[in-house]
Amino acid sequence: MYHWEVDNVADLQLASLPDQVKRELATFMDAVVIVDPMEYQRSPGGPRKPLRTLYFGLQNEGLVTFLVHPPDDLVLVTRIQWPGE
Repeated sequence: MYHWEVDNVADLQLASLPDQVKRELATFMDAVVIVDPMEYQRSPGGPRKPLRTLYFGLQNEGLVTFLVHPPDDLVLVTRIQWPGE
């Protein structure tokens, strides 16, 4: 099973977010790693890309970019965007 981590830049972005947003992101990323991260919310027939950017949050107001690295079962969050941040 995959696990997720944040890189140094995303860690700084995460630190500036409200606690509720941090929980929403963690819940979202937990769902991403339970299934195949390259398939999670992928458009039918769309290409399998190791670098993904997806919406998260109660109203899809945030964006998270992550890199899937199958040899290490790693999903590395590289950027987090949230309105007002």
